[in-house]
Amino acid sequence: MKVQRRHVLAATVAVAAAAVVAVGTGLGFADTTPGRSSVCSGSVTFFAEGGAPAATSDRFPVGTRLRVTNLDNGRSVPVTVSGPSGSCVLLNTAAMDAIREPGKNVVRRNVVERLD
Repeated sequence: MKVQRRHVLAATVAVAAAAVVAVGTGLGFADTTPGRSSVCSGSVTFFAEGGAPAATSDRFPVGTRLRVTNLDNGRSVPVTVSGPSGSCVLLNTAAMDAIREPGKNVVRRNVVERLD
């Protein structure tokens, strides 16, 4: 009986850890807002780079145009993918400032749409 409980506990911990990793890398649960076609979901954060609104992505090639919308405040920003990253979308400072709420560095409820 003890062996079975350990296996169940280990499996539960593994599933919970996988869910945390998935959300942190933009592989979380899809947004179900009617009329939205989200190409990836999960938390969106930023990297400290200046310039025009831009993003990096592990799913889209350089030059791809995306629209990122913050569902908590309705703000959206069009961005161009400027390089690779380890997440679906990382916004630069200008893009994040356009959509985030004051004092927050993460947009948890969002929609990422491909414009091309």
